[in-house]
Amino acid sequence: MEKENRNDIISLEEKIAWLEDIIDRQSKELSDLYDKMDKLERQFKVLYSKVGDPYATRSQKDEVPPPHY
Repeated sequence: MEKENRNDIISLEEKIAWLEDIIDRQSKELSDLYDKMDKLERQFKVLYSKVGDPYATRSQKDEVPPPHY
């Protein structure tokens, strides 16, 4: 009986270690995703600041056709 309990405990410890490893890997993946989202947010802010700037683009009436050679 004692040997069976010891085997059960060892089995549970192995499962716990396996689950801890999975949690650690998923935590790292989430952290990487948050970093990527932050980078994308900064890029969107830069693009929006350029598009939101009235001097960033000309109106269609101000466009000049390219010269013909």
